[in-house]
Amino acid sequence: MEVNLQVRSEILEYSLTLEEAINNLLLFNLGIFDGGKATRLFGNKASISFKNKIDLLYDINVLTKEENSDLELLMIFRNKFLHDINCNSFLNVLEILDNGIKNKFKGYLKEGKTIDNEDACKAACLDLYLKNISTIKNKIKDKRIQIEERSEIFQLLNQQIINHHDLFFDLIKDLFLILENSELEDDKLRALSVVISEKLQEAVKTLETGASFTEVKNKLEHFTNNPEKLNNYFSVARSSNNNKANGISTININPNSEE
Repeated sequence: MEVNLQVRSEILEYSLTLEEAINNLLLFNLGIFDGGKATRLFGNKASISFKNKIDLLYDINVLTKEENSDLELLMIFRNKFLHDINCNSFLNVLEILDNGIKNKFKGYLKEGKTIDNEDACKAACLDLYLKNISTIKNKIKDKRIQIEERSEIFQLLNQQIINHHDLFFDLIKDLFLILENSELEDDKLRALSVVISEKLQEAVKTLETGASFTEVKNKLEHFTNNPEKLNNYFSVARSSNNNKANGISTININPNSEE
């Protein structure tokens, strides 16, 4: 019987490349950012199967049902070609698959091509692989952006605290200078109170409309006023209950969040 090493090698290459991408995506979502770090589940001696990995990604809402199904479809061909010596062509494999799987695979055929053509099936499998690898790479990119934005949020919060401290201490310093340079007589005390009042109003205005404060405030609002971002970054979601009717805005912990 012909073994057909060429098609088996191609499927193996697809599988190895995709599984590495799947590993990286899982590590990102599990908070393991050191790619060289050995892990019991995702290292060279991994004890978790490819199917377990994509099911885990589905369970933690990283993969959609359709994306999970696309990965499982490629995995079916992988298992047949790598573990069944009788499956030496796509036509052999398709003969033993049920109609549901066949119909899904047909969706990857080029226009005008049929499932009973070996070359057409090879091209369809390549497109299936390319779609899957693109999905995983895009999700890794999105997760990296999410992590960077989360880091920026905390940097902005820290910068906001620093800005408030700087304003406070500058204000105290200015007030001391005003008092030190003023003669404490009645008319001058009244004038001094006016100067101090004006200085305080100026500080309040700076806090509310100053460029540096406004920039930080706007960036924070960009993150914290977006319910989807709140859920993604902090495992919280804005409440949609009857409190809204009473003008009360609440935030609830979301136990189903991926984080």
